Amino acid sequence: MIELFRVRGIPIRLDAGWLVMFGIVTWSLAVGYFPHVLPERSSATYWVSGVIAAMLLFAALLLHELSHAFAALDQGVAVGGITLHVFGGVSQLDAEPPTPRAEALIAVVGPLTSFALAGLCLAADRLVEGSSTFHALLRYLITINLMIGVFNLVPGFPLDGGRILRAALWWWTGRLRSATRIASACGSVVAMVLVGIGAYRGLGGDVVGGVWLVLIGLFLQQAARASWQLMRVRAQLEPLRVEDVMTRAPLIADVVAPLVEAGAALRPDHVVRPRDSAWTAFLKLGAARGARVAVIDGDVLVGVVTQHDLQGALASNGGGPDLSRRAA
Repeated sequence: MIELFRVRGIPIRLDAGWLVMFGIVTWSLAVGYFPHVLPERSSATYWVSGVIAAMLLFAALLLHELSHAFAALDQGVAVGGITLHVFGGVSQLDAEPPTPRAEALIAVVGPLTSFALAGLCLAADRLVEGSSTFHALLRYLITINLMIGVFNLVPGFPLDGGRILRAALWWWTGRLRSATRIASACGSVVAMVLVGIGAYRGLGGDVVGGVWLVLIGLFLQQAARASWQLMRVRAQLEPLRVEDVMTRAPLIADVVAPLVEAGAALRPDHVVRPRDSAWTAFLKLGAARGARVAVIDGDVLVGVVTQHDLQGALASNGGGPDLSRRAA
């Protein structure tokens, strides 16, 4: 995982799988789309156009995710970062939205952003004079942004449409947990439909398109299950304090081990306080992608929280071994 830059303090990260996706998109455009719409051009033209179009696609995905992140910040929800990966992008919200209305607002701005980008590209295609390559790029961006917007409105959690569904169920029932469970189940159904369509297309001769739909379906299935499990983990950990679950430092560290002696330049997202929620430690442990986060009281290192500590807390707090295993 590589951090590229920050926007309003939000880290923008790049997963290694993104390179795979970028290569596949570039290849498909260079050997398929551009030769079809721009016949009798050089291979170099097709490949350069493919690279530019792939970069603009991921720029559009980033804007889609940034709209979610900015809406979350406006609703008082902390954002841990945005990750671009093999299947697009995801915004990590460090807490659940406070109300169904906030959930719906955060979810709907993503598809609206994609539709707005498609509209801007359509206006440029109609109003701006340019080369045939320029207009081919615009028409690709119109199509792909419409597809991103429509696909994300499918009512299956954790897609944006699933989040809108969860907001509606939450508003109707008043229970976030049950709303998440139903929306996640819908996400699993959508995922299996995608797998079925992909298998049918693959058997019908469209092997590349079919395999891609199967992979997207499997990814969505895993994401839907993970979203429900994450809700269960949060329900178990949020009432606990860090001091209840941490591994304490030796007695001498409690007294004399100042932060500068304990590891010096610890980043804020690698540190928790004893009275913080254990859920906060869980989120920071995941973001840090390390073996532990430090527990600091004042300037003194008083302990660490590890994955094993949180798994033990889940198991002893009624989560059972299955939940603690999935939390890992």
